[in-house]
Amino acid sequence: MEVFVIMFVSLIVLLMLGVPVAFAMIASSALVLGYTRGFDAIPMEMISQRMLYGVNSFTLLAIPAFLLIGRLMNSAGISDRVFDIARTMVGHLKGGLGHVNVVASMLFAGMSGSAVADAGGLGALEIKAMEDDGYPTGFSAAVTASSATIGPIIPPSIPAVIYGALANASIAAIFLASIIPGLIMGLGLMAMVAIISHRRGFPTRARAKFSEFLAALWRGLLPMLTPLIIIVGILSGIFTPTEASVVALLYCLIIAFLVYRSISFFEFLNILRATAIDTAVLLFIIAGSALYSWVLARYQVTSLVADFLLTTVTSPLGVLLLLALFILLIGLFIDSVPALFLLTPLLVPVVTQYGIDPVHFGVVMIFTLMIGLITPPVGTVLFTIQKITAMPFGGLVREILPFYIPLIIVLLGIILFPSIVMFLPNLIMN
Repeated sequence: MEVFVIMFVSLIVLLMLGVPVAFAMIASSALVLGYTRGFDAIPMEMISQRMLYGVNSFTLLAIPAFLLIGRLMNSAGISDRVFDIARTMVGHLKGGLGHVNVVASMLFAGMSGSAVADAGGLGALEIKAMEDDGYPTGFSAAVTASSATIGPIIPPSIPAVIYGALANASIAAIFLASIIPGLIMGLGLMAMVAIISHRRGFPTRARAKFSEFLAALWRGLLPMLTPLIIIVGILSGIFTPTEASVVALLYCLIIAFLVYRSISFFEFLNILRATAIDTAVLLFIIAGSALYSWVLARYQVTSLVADFLLTTVTSPLGVLLLLALFILLIGLFIDSVPALFLLTPLLVPVVTQYGIDPVHFGVVMIFTLMIGLITPPVGTVLFTIQKITAMPFGGLVREILPFYIPLIIVLLGIILFPSIVMFLPNLIMN
């Protein structure tokens, strides 16, 4: 247990001091090796080999592809087309553009796979449209921030790829398992939008004509096929999730350059540069996580944690509820992707001893971490939206408080009723 305390406490302290997460993981791992072997006998060669082994994975090639897809979609004018489809679908409801905001995020989620990409790209468009229509900035920002968390839930999802690689779980199964929770999540947010809109007397729009809906759908049809290509290709066995990401990327390049012609060559170079930087950061975190996971396994830390839980909590449901609370607390201080690298190797061996399906647990973990993205003090999406709106941080947090309610309810639902998560994987893959 001393090893666990040293590793976890040192990591948290380093992160709170502002040390980048990859360096914090490497340093805490080296600290444990030094504590157990002697600080003059830390195996530097083994550390470097374990880090290299962590990124030597075919599955991880999907990450830069999905990152590039998200940036291409934002730069190619896809956001406008997605927003128009959503507007013609639900713009006539009470608080119409609030519902449009949520539906647009659900549609865009099938292309970007990233909450920050949704908030930074589609979010700016959504907030401006709502403000122009008379909605308060605070409400517009709160709806945009909360709906952006749908991005990593509805497939394709970068966190799902990361979790699948770390937990040795089927990425295709995690994609399928996330669809129903993502849809319920969107409906829950729309219900809260309706409640607030009726209380504040927000405006409604005229119902769009069917011809307008068809026109908007035609304009956005090609990018809307991206998630379909990914899911159908994987389930049919034509290609793996990694190959699917590359096929989807090629499809998006064709749309951007040959169909819409909305990206110049120099813009594309900037997109490639930004994607390369994001990829390098993620892969370095993965390398540090691989070392951290190896030290956890070497000193049987996961077994100690499992034994502790087994003596205090006997029911799988109790463990899931306890771990969800623990993950939420971690998500308050650590961004979702680093938290996945930190928690997955520690918790997956524990939940499997309770007979909990790793796919079910993966969806619960990702969903919980998405709530952390809009929760202070380190809510990445909150800061992205604040940058767009220039709102005071405290005011933004107050506006978003009601939207925690549907998110927490859905989280409890997928914990209490695993069939919500496992229905599609069991139906299609078994």
